[in-house]
Amino acid sequence: MHGFRWWLSTRELSKQYWTFLASAFFFDVGLSLFFLLFNLYLLDRGFDARLVGRVTSALAVGSLAGTIPSGLAAHRFGLRRTLLTSLGTVSVVSVLRILFVSEAEQIGLAFLAGAFTSAWAVCLAPAISQLTSESNRAWGFSLVFSSGIAEAGLGGIFGGALPGWLAHTAGPASPVHLKQGALLISGCFVALGLWPLLFVKFASSAAPDEKFYPHNSFLLRFLPAIAVWGFVTGSFSPFFNVYFSQHFRMPVGKIGLVFSVAQFSQVLAILAAPVVYRKFGLVSGIVYMQLATALALVGLAALPAASAAAVVYVGFMSFQWMSEPGMYSLLMNQLLPSERSGASALNFLFLSLANAAAAVVAGESFARFGYPPVLAVIAGLAVAAALLFKLLLGRNNVCRGVPADLHQSDQKVTIS
Repeated sequence: MHGFRWWLSTRELSKQYWTFLASAFFFDVGLSLFFLLFNLYLLDRGFDARLVGRVTSALAVGSLAGTIPSGLAAHRFGLRRTLLTSLGTVSVVSVLRILFVSEAEQIGLAFLAGAFTSAWAVCLAPAISQLTSESNRAWGFSLVFSSGIAEAGLGGIFGGALPGWLAHTAGPASPVHLKQGALLISGCFVALGLWPLLFVKFASSAAPDEKFYPHNSFLLRFLPAIAVWGFVTGSFSPFFNVYFSQHFRMPVGKIGLVFSVAQFSQVLAILAAPVVYRKFGLVSGIVYMQLATALALVGLAALPAASAAAVVYVGFMSFQWMSEPGMYSLLMNQLLPSERSGASALNFLFLSLANAAAAVVAGESFARFGYPPVLAVIAGLAVAAALLFKLLLGRNNVCRGVPADLHQSDQKVTIS
């Protein structure tokens, strides 16, 4: 413990950073608990996979629609006000989604939830940039992403166990009311993140004339490839709990355990990712992870046993997330610092659009054809995404551990 404290002190992260990380803790744990139970709650209220897909799609469309307004709000009102608004509104809308369960209400509220959640995602990178220095910024990003995944795993543990705890403390109740109580607690947990965020101070916003959307030829090759990959990630991941519940009749406690193990495995995968990228390069490393994801999807389609499918699902989530640091680094390496926020917003827009389309198509397909054939098709899309990354971006494969060397906007930028 003393050694860990000493090692942590060498990173020289500020008190403001740790305060913001505390707010992110409540946000991540509360939302992961909510998303674990919410689809199962909808099933108990009479929804099927088709309707769940529509609600999930509305969430993704809301994220898409909220991206540009969130960026404008952060620029006009500052990061702190935008983050406070996002966190507070998400907690309120989460409670409303539990209480109003008609299809129209669910679609509308999901849209609002996606729009205000996107504000947190849009503001996260500039917030971390302001709360760190050039010497410790990479570590600051690494810690917030890794801890976010670990906190999602913690939310999975609580989410799987919370309905049972409520049954012991509140007395006999139906499964739907136990899930409803757990979901209300998750909304309140998100709201707790407002308190530490009140003490975080950010610098003033960027100059009004600063270039926001970059004109970079690399983006013309990167965005189509990331859109196909976004269709893969948005097709099955939102339905994993429905998959285990309907396809294998797995109880909610075990689903929560599988979710938590998958979350913690992602932390280890992200920590191991730099080794893969140093050995094979950024693009090749991404391609290998995408092909591994496709193989895992084939396993989920073919395996008849719930235990084996759970193990493969853990691998699927690990490989899927292992590619994310490489994609983010590949994108940032090609841009000037003034172009990176705009490129990040475009990346988020394309992913949100792909996720929205994927949720609708996947929900309808799962309901009509079942899980095995649809998972096989998604595996084929993962292979297609890997081929696009290799064909369109293969020349940007370099991954060197050298100091940052900034060139012109269309030239290679290598960072440690």
